Amino acid sequence: MIWWLLGGLVALLVAFALLAPLESLRWWSSQGSVQTRRTLALTTKQPSTPPATTDAPGASPQPERYVVYLSGIGVVDGEGISLREQAVWHRVQKDLPQVRVIAEVFPYAANDRSLLQRATSGMWTWLDKRRYRHRESVAPYLINLRNVLQVLVSADPRYGPTFNAGLSLAIWDALREHGYVPGSGVPVTLVGFSGGGQMAVGAASLLSLLGVPVSAVSIGGVFGADPGFDHLQHFWDIRGGRDRLRLLGPLVFPGRWPFTPSSPWHRAMKDGRVTIYDGGPVVHEGRNSYFEGRRVGSDGVMPADRLVGILDTILGSPVPQTPLPPPCDRTPRVTPPAARPHGPALPQARAWTHNPSCATRTRPSRRDGRRQGWSGCSGSTVRGLGLGISGSRLGTCAQNGSSAR
Repeated sequence: MIWWLLGGLVALLVAFALLAPLESLRWWSSQGSVQTRRTLALTTKQPSTPPATTDAPGASPQPERYVVYLSGIGVVDGEGISLREQAVWHRVQKDLPQVRVIAEVFPYAANDRSLLQRATSGMWTWLDKRRYRHRESVAPYLINLRNVLQVLVSADPRYGPTFNAGLSLAIWDALREHGYVPGSGVPVTLVGFSGGGQMAVGAASLLSLLGVPVSAVSIGGVFGADPGFDHLQHFWDIRGGRDRLRLLGPLVFPGRWPFTPSSPWHRAMKDGRVTIYDGGPVVHEGRNSYFEGRRVGSDGVMPADRLVGILDTILGSPVPQTPLPPPCDRTPRVTPPAARPHGPALPQARAWTHNPSCATRTRPSRRDGRRQGWSGCSGSTVRGLGLGISGSRLGTCAQNGSSAR
């Protein structure tokens, strides 16, 4: 019987893993590509006029900074953050009235649909309630498993661009609903806890293409060397001394290994766009975690007080203006026609080109003078995903009039 149960669990895990990327791919093929193109087109044409807002009287229509909070892998919808998280962000909002905090985005879905907005909402609701009533049960961990797989999809160079595009559009819609004016230059800081750290970095690429100055904060985040690091003005990493789960990032993702110095993560470190904060002797979740506000830690400091102080320091100060990496020059090198003693000259040979700031080389296409199969140039691979959007891409490579397929 035990072997049957173990086999069933393994089969369930394999099924979850195989189906995880299909959600974002289906969204992209059905509506995502159209929505992304329209959003980019409207952003470039729309004048920077403040929209009508429903803010309270006396409130500033345009704050000094917007903060979008992306919770951990245990949430089932955007507004389902824990009471501890709510308490921390209420204190931050009280300390920094010039900052507008948004905590309603569900970061583990490309189509902006929470787990409670699906045909299987009954199952997720039952699991969500059960983990609070029966803490010893392992069934509710299906929520964590499902969201962890979406974190891996976001970090995957094959499926990540489509998923991160959907998440970026969800964040963009939330910003617009709270009064963000396109082209205003108001900075936006994405704060991610646990798996939300990867989501925050992944969403930075498209947001930067929309003209948003983006920075990110990781609270015990598990993230890879996502191309979004090349679009972040700055990245703050709050690390707990007893947090072992956050160590999965440097262990699982090769781009964060020491012998990959050309990865976006190491480039950001080299450019001085990464600041590391000591989160104190805290664990990842549960008692004595980052958001613990009832028990004093082993160092005599309340973990929530320390976290609020760090967030007040980061969000209350201007974002460091560190130059971002320049776009890669991907213009193919064309050699002159070879001279022949008799007959017509040989056709021009399009040779391989390589830029030292790029991770890999590109090969021009033989069809219509366009390039094909270009990847690794300080950005995510877009081949086969159709992310060549109006002369832009979800990376730092400039297309210069060509298209990716």
